[in-house]
Amino acid sequence: MVRAQLLPLLATALIALSVADRAPREVVSPVDRWERVEVTASAPDTAAAYLEALGAVIEVRSHDRVQAQVPSGRLMELRAARSLLRVEPRSVPMLLQLPSALTLLGVDRWQAAGFRGHGVRVAILDAGFEGHEDLLGSTLPARVAVRSFRSDGAIGAGIDHGTRAAEIVHRVAPEAELHLVNFNTVTELSDAVDYIVEEAVDVVSFSLGFIHNGPGDGTGAVDEIVTRGMEGGAVWSVAAGNWARQHWSGMFTDSDKDSVHEFSPGMRQNSRQFEAGDLMIVSLRWDDVWGAACSDYDLELFDPGGSLVRASRQLQDCTGDPVEGLRVLATESGRYGVRVIKASDDEPRLIDLMLVGSPGRGSPLDVYVGEGSLSEPADHPRVVTVGAVSPLNPSSVASFSSRGPTVDGRSKPEVVSPTGLVDALEDGESFAGTSAAAPHVAGLAALLTEAMVGAGPAVIRAQVTGRAVDRVAPADDESAPPLFASLGSLAGLGLLLPVAADEAKMSGELPPGAGLAALAYSGPDGYPLRFAHLLTPGREPRAWFHFVIEGQRWVSFIPGAPAAFNDLESIVDGSVVFGWFAATAPPDDRATGPANAALGKP
Repeated sequence: MVRAQLLPLLATALIALSVADRAPREVVSPVDRWERVEVTASAPDTAAAYLEALGAVIEVRSHDRVQAQVPSGRLMELRAARSLLRVEPRSVPMLLQLPSALTLLGVDRWQAAGFRGHGVRVAILDAGFEGHEDLLGSTLPARVAVRSFRSDGAIGAGIDHGTRAAEIVHRVAPEAELHLVNFNTVTELSDAVDYIVEEAVDVVSFSLGFIHNGPGDGTGAVDEIVTRGMEGGAVWSVAAGNWARQHWSGMFTDSDKDSVHEFSPGMRQNSRQFEAGDLMIVSLRWDDVWGAACSDYDLELFDPGGSLVRASRQLQDCTGDPVEGLRVLATESGRYGVRVIKASDDEPRLIDLMLVGSPGRGSPLDVYVGEGSLSEPADHPRVVTVGAVSPLNPSSVASFSSRGPTVDGRSKPEVVSPTGLVDALEDGESFAGTSAAAPHVAGLAALLTEAMVGAGPAVIRAQVTGRAVDRVAPADDESAPPLFASLGSLAGLGLLLPVAADEAKMSGELPPGAGLAALAYSGPDGYPLRFAHLLTPGREPRAWFHFVIEGQRWVSFIPGAPAAFNDLESIVDGSVVFGWFAATAPPDDRATGPANAALGKP
């Protein structure tokens, strides 16, 4: 044992004598390069001593490993000492982090090219915007227009769902003019949509859903209101819903003729987990004439102990809708089950069951069918219905994401998008589900609206769907997955911001009100005047003029005008241009922000 202990000491001594016989140890200059190396050795003490003899600084020792900073001039010598140690190949851990949603969607490239949603109006139509005032000027614009259509006029309503959606739109399109609009009933929604039309909103972000508000074919009360909203010229980005695993559909089956539906052989109840205090929402719809249903089905809800909690037994007598529904608070935690009863003597119908809750915990049914799980108005044929990709794998559709087909056989959603779990918001919280996916796509529509001057909503919708890419795998019960939302190429969109555009500036004094200003431009050549508003923050240039000495003539650029009207597109370093600015917008009590100013549109 003594001999074994002496061997490392003897080796160390021999190394020290060998080093002493050489030229005096050189001093490493502070300007010399150092390299971090990791070595392994059967005798790590010996390896550490050798490293120090080379002038290295030991950083970490662990078991048979030594990490050190070594003068770069001694690396070859170190690598040659194979009998003492092994220099390990450099290996660093990679962060297992998903790409940001902005990168996945191509937004980062479009923002760098100059597109930020300038001049585009986006309405976030939601249930509540609690806390939005505290975010003005940070994760929300400094000024936003707000309007509540709730009967109590509460814009917050104790709900921050709309605030989160608005933050996402602002991240994608940071210069878009945001309208925060909330409601609580279908009638209030109708009133809110009229307001959106009056305000000439370009894009609507809608992250809410109604259950069985229509037959599932794009018609019904909510869908008709949305249709009216689209006639005002807006593109609607609508969340598909998060209910793929809380939905069941199929033919009513009753093998033993007891009038109770069998979800599978011998299975007369379908259940899911709820927590005490959850609002349980149960809805049954079947295939019959909307507004004139003659077939009759009933719905029963049972608690975890098997006792009947409540039943819905409306009489369908050819004058109502083919729907039964329940809204009940869970009194205890556990699995609540649902039964479907056939109360008429006609032929069995195709039935459609939803068992969801608030808060939405995502607990699945015992057996579920993802297909046909859309909410309304996600079934509308002209909205862009948006599903969600998996929070941890953007190449697959999230298992909770609702999907079509619609009752009339249309494929939905058109696109899928990242959720808030891909990009945590600045306060460290996240916003997930298709509620987060839809505002991402609304932001894309805002950037496309800015880029494609004069394009109508049909063109923008076609651009959103046409630019999407085949990047996701289908869900388990899905044959054809939707496309992944993406802005795609910038080709053909006109002049873009040049390299180093962030260094550009306009020097001069803007008029206090409406008027003309002479401004000197400095920055990279070829700066497009379509983005000159970036150089005059807070003021909107209505027109630009430049005098061309050669030819003694004036040329001009009018933002938003067709290209044929503009004979000046870009400016070069040292140019002097004259900008015509409108007066600042008057105050308006519908807007909130430091200046309480309205968001006026040219």
